[in-house]
Amino acid sequence: MKILFKMLTAAALTTAASSCSSFLDINNNPNQALTVAPSAILATALSTTAANYTGNAPSYNSYASWVASYWGKTGVVSGYGEELTYNYSSSYYAGLFANTYDNLNDYNIIQTQGAANGYPYHAAIARIMKAYNFLLLVDEYGDIPYSQALQGGTNVSPAYDKAADIYKDLLVQLTGAISDIKATAATATATFTPLAVGPEDIVFGGNMTKWRQFANSLKLRILLRESQTSDATLTASVTQQLAALQTEAATDNVGFITADVVAQPGYAQSAGQQNPLYNRYAYTAAGTSATERQYQIPTQYILNQYSSNNDPRLSQLYTIGARTTGTDPNLVTTPEYIGAQPGQSNAPSFVAPIVASRIRGANASTATGGILKGLVAPTALMLLSEHLFSKAEAETRGLFTGGNTAAKSDYLDGIKASFIYFYRAAATTNASINASTLAASTTAGAAGIDQYNTYINAASNATNPLVSFDNAVVNGALGKQNIIIYQKYLALNSVASTEAWDDYRRTAQPKLPASSQSQSPRADKLPTRLFYPLGETSTNAANVPANVTQYTKIFWDVVD
Repeated sequence: MKILFKMLTAAALTTAASSCSSFLDINNNPNQALTVAPSAILATALSTTAANYTGNAPSYNSYASWVASYWGKTGVVSGYGEELTYNYSSSYYAGLFANTYDNLNDYNIIQTQGAANGYPYHAAIARIMKAYNFLLLVDEYGDIPYSQALQGGTNVSPAYDKAADIYKDLLVQLTGAISDIKATAATATATFTPLAVGPEDIVFGGNMTKWRQFANSLKLRILLRESQTSDATLTASVTQQLAALQTEAATDNVGFITADVVAQPGYAQSAGQQNPLYNRYAYTAAGTSATERQYQIPTQYILNQYSSNNDPRLSQLYTIGARTTGTDPNLVTTPEYIGAQPGQSNAPSFVAPIVASRIRGANASTATGGILKGLVAPTALMLLSEHLFSKAEAETRGLFTGGNTAAKSDYLDGIKASFIYFYRAAATTNASINASTLAASTTAGAAGIDQYNTYINAASNATNPLVSFDNAVVNGALGKQNIIIYQKYLALNSVASTEAWDDYRRTAQPKLPASSQSQSPRADKLPTRLFYPLGETSTNAANVPANVTQYTKIFWDVVD
């Protein structure tokens, strides 16, 4: 993997200077078009997406981990005022906007030059990843530059497109990318051999069938996101498209993802080359604690969700804290999982009498499971557990065929996939949870399987409506959505928090606690989106939507 990393870095350095935001980012000047082989920058673009999504400063995952009540503030540090009050400014997580467009420009180069210069597979991958990134932007900002975006110096003040219109076109783009892949394979002859995708594909290693599966799973994510609006026309369209998606995926004999979708550019124990989530929140390449490891701890809310359901993942994800009581010399120290309350001004830290729990993370090269899996662990772009829970939701709601029988099967596999992900040790390869791993659920001793069986078969959970699918509450036409979203929330914890936050805004599940310092006027006392960044409002003011605050809803956010 170190050889691969050196090769990818060399390719990046031949095209442009590296960015400080990512150790493989090559596109510092979106107004200056690059002429470069798509194969030379694909790894760069994919690695940057993974870092932006999961671990960069800023990242979508870190923002969502706070607002979705996975993370709270320790007593070690002051600040974090916007996380505590939701009184956002235009500078709060502003880098997400610019960094994502910068990354999109990389993909635009790959798509444009790939289509023109005999790299059709690279172009199709870029088309899929553009949809992935534009979806992230829409879901946090609403209306954004889209149809006039990525034009460099020819249009430095692009118009804003409606979020709902962008959603429609994202589905068109994903369908088009799938068609491009199929057409390229069908037309490959002795006189035309499309340039193959090689190790520069740090996600699927050039396997275009897996890219088609990923595109289908992205379609499911998009369609579910907009499936509960009050727009009857949109609801009818979404219902029709979901039915078509299930049919096409089966007819095409491709289906959906069968493994975690992860990026592995060759992470190594070297400054700037570690897994970005681990590097930021666990340990540095020198083996010292990362600065931000001291700043956030789990919320008491998320700790309680695992403990109240006798969930073994609690001890796998978090260290146990302690509470000291009594008077000297009769002090009594009681082990206890201790987190922060949202907005708590006297939050616990790491010294007696109240020692807070931490997110687990092993030092240096030691491989572990959990959230901070290790410095060489690949970075998640889409967890298999997310997809399986989404599929279960579509089935219980009648949007996919199969009803609750199929939904229960996918629901249980979603939980199982989560256990395997969190218990499986870090690995340098892309190998992760897959269909074969899930099928091995009776294999005693396999990573996470014993713990999963303990959880599902516990007497206390046999009738628990938050664990037992058969005993879950039915919510009208939404079926057993509540239990599916609840378990999905537990599975996405701090790894894909963005999807959990988006699910909350879409479904109002689970019932998240708000900060005691919240200034939100909403009934749930939470925000709903990010502000447009200052850089955009100062340079493109004529096009930026007016009267938008952190409480302005995205078009699909209608359930409170």
